[in-house]
Amino acid sequence: MKNKFIQNKRVFYAGLVYFVAILAYILFRIIWNLGAFSNLDVALNNLLFSLFVQLIAMVAIPFLLWKLLAKQSFRETADRFFFKKVSFKSLLIAFGLGILMYIVVVYVSSFWLTLLSLFGYTQSTGSGGVTYLPVWATFLITLVSTVLLPGFGEETAHRGLMLGNMRNNGLKRAILLSALLFGLAHLNIEQFGYAFVVGLVLGATTYICRSIWPAMIIHGTVNLCSIYIEYATAYDWVGGGLFNSINSFLTNSNIFVSLLVSFLVLCLVISLIGMCLSGLFVENKRSKFKRFKKNLYDAVKGTGMEKEINFKNELELLNLFNHASANDLKQKVDSGQLSLRHLERELEGSPLNTLIYSELDEYKPPRASDNLFMYITIFLMVFLTIFSFIVGL
Repeated sequence: MKNKFIQNKRVFYAGLVYFVAILAYILFRIIWNLGAFSNLDVALNNLLFSLFVQLIAMVAIPFLLWKLLAKQSFRETADRFFFKKVSFKSLLIAFGLGILMYIVVVYVSSFWLTLLSLFGYTQSTGSGGVTYLPVWATFLITLVSTVLLPGFGEETAHRGLMLGNMRNNGLKRAILLSALLFGLAHLNIEQFGYAFVVGLVLGATTYICRSIWPAMIIHGTVNLCSIYIEYATAYDWVGGGLFNSINSFLTNSNIFVSLLVSFLVLCLVISLIGMCLSGLFVENKRSKFKRFKKNLYDAVKGTGMEKEINFKNELELLNLFNHASANDLKQKVDSGQLSLRHLERELEGSPLNTLIYSELDEYKPPRASDNLFMYITIFLMVFLTIFSFIVGL
């Protein structure tokens, strides 16, 4: 008997699983705010909190609960969450993209805080206690708690669980939703603005590469830049003086000069980000073409077809690659796995049409009931985020 309540199981299950993960996250925040581990050094306290939130709420719960509900194997769940290999070059590009995104974060954060101040919001001072550990130890612990763990955990929940299971309802919608949830998940009005912008790039990167690893590298690099500059300026490490000089120049210069320099730098950074995304796209297609050539050679080796294909002719192999992709797409349409209406909507006027070429999933328009837990989760996080705005947390 057909379930009349659920039309799109992937959407419904993703919303349910994410709702449970967010409840666990909120529970951990309550436990820590009540001072359950206040006897620990503040750096170790933060590390323990990050371990619980990232590894349990953001990784274990989404991965295992999805596996249980969807009745998939570990391998199938990992593929659904975009845990797929990418080239080393893609990871290097992602690292550079993370540095560029940090610069964007500085601009967006400044603009967002200025906008909030118009409504009477005062920036938090960030007093979180005192650590008695050596500076180097605190720095290393902070890297683990704010760079490695969030990069792995938050990306698993948002680009893995949410983007991985919402993508069959439209690329743009899935990226926007995962970015919105990523921003709201911080439960802090200050962080929402730049987290949403970063989330858009992380979503696009994940879909371009069909892998979550580059997004994790970008996420971790943004946090790494933030932490390092904080320590570098406080303890006069390498680069700290340069950052202070740049900040002093922009602050003390004529407002016209300051705005002009900031605008030019931002334009340059956005252009470089576009180049990095294009580079990831090209590298992803190149890697797929290499795998296609290897698989084709293995398939025809020892058969009569081996002599019919010139493996030294790249153009001939590229034509075979495109033909195979087109044939795969046609089979999905003919079998009813993909609707023509959905295909036309995604491809029409989209600069990313080649990204979804031959790789679209089955399309089942979700009902309102399919998004029930998603709506509840968004309402809950919006409420808590607005609450942080009102009380200035």
